[in-house]
Amino acid sequence: MKNTYNLKRVKKAAIQLSQLTEKERNMFLEYLIDALLYNKNDIVKANKLDIKNARNNNMLDAFIQRLTLNKKGIEKLIEKLNSLKDLTSTIGSTLSSKKLRNGIVLRKIVVPLGVILIMYESRPEVTIEAAALCVKSGNAVLLKGGSEAFFTNRILYTCIQKALRNAYLAQETIQLVEDRKEIGKLLKQSRYIDVVIARGGYDMVKNVMNQTNIAVLAHASGGARIYIDKSADLKIINKIIINAKTSKSSACNSLDTVLVHKDIALTLVPSLVKKLQAVGVKVLGDTVVNKLANTRKALQSDWQTEFLGLTMGIKVVSDAEEAIDFINTYTKRHSEGIIAEDSKVISTFVNSIDAAGIFINCSTRFHDGYEFGMGSEIGIATGKLHARGPVGLKELTTYRWEVYGNGHIRE
Repeated sequence: MKNTYNLKRVKKAAIQLSQLTEKERNMFLEYLIDALLYNKNDIVKANKLDIKNARNNNMLDAFIQRLTLNKKGIEKLIEKLNSLKDLTSTIGSTLSSKKLRNGIVLRKIVVPLGVILIMYESRPEVTIEAAALCVKSGNAVLLKGGSEAFFTNRILYTCIQKALRNAYLAQETIQLVEDRKEIGKLLKQSRYIDVVIARGGYDMVKNVMNQTNIAVLAHASGGARIYIDKSADLKIINKIIINAKTSKSSACNSLDTVLVHKDIALTLVPSLVKKLQAVGVKVLGDTVVNKLANTRKALQSDWQTEFLGLTMGIKVVSDAEEAIDFINTYTKRHSEGIIAEDSKVISTFVNSIDAAGIFINCSTRFHDGYEFGMGSEIGIATGKLHARGPVGLKELTTYRWEVYGNGHIRE
């Protein structure tokens, strides 16, 4: 597939898209759902080819899991698109309005970001989610997926092109960038590209940020830690920990380390380790955990590792303060959690941890735009400016000031 994008036309497409009604933008989502259903078998076939190539290249099982897009995954995508369609983008709505003493009227209006360049690795479903979110929020988008999902992304883009045609939207509204060499050039196009979203490994994200002066929303390392306080409800611990680790171990919000208060370690650790091992989790433990249960010894480096697979560490701490210090030392500012009943401990924990999402008495796997009722997401932003956490419709907008006068001049 030859790259045919023209940034001037992409910018123009973004302006045209921002002027459409919610109903008109939703038409694209409806046609995209139809295209995914019609091409379901071809999508699965293409994905199997990508998986075969990945296995031939000796990629890890966790990588294969992220790369996989089967019929169940396509059905989930369609479910997300339907959910997204039911949401309101708020484009053109008034955030605030006031009349100044001199009679001038100020209005703060929601507007799209404009043109977005999105780079992502492994997960081909991002191609559909990003396209859908950008159109719904009035943004044109350039998509650069990983080469490992080449065939899947290509058939998904065919579905996108068909939906654009059927919805009478400019083909330049969504462009697929297949040549990696083009990225360096695009990162210098601040005149036409308004925001870059980088979703991938640390090296990729750092490289992007070093090459551009365009605003960047970044998601690099993820992973989660959960502290189990002595006040925790013992009945909910096992199901939360097992779900956070095993429901999708390759996810960026999956659990990497459990911290257990020393007062409950003797009774909790052996049973928790046994249950984790029963579902295939390899448990690494500190000195105390190794004495209490049959685990492998954790190395210092393990506490900062995002495993993205069925491996996790358990460490015993003396109190909540030690747990907080540990988490703030090793956090990727993505997802952190606590299981506790003591409201004072919970309050201290929440106000002391620096992360995009903090989960109290529930699984960290909830850190997801769809689960948050946002329809879908492009990724989890771990920075602190503009967007933090799931990047959904609201995070793909900004605002402008409209100033209405009647011949007013500044004295």
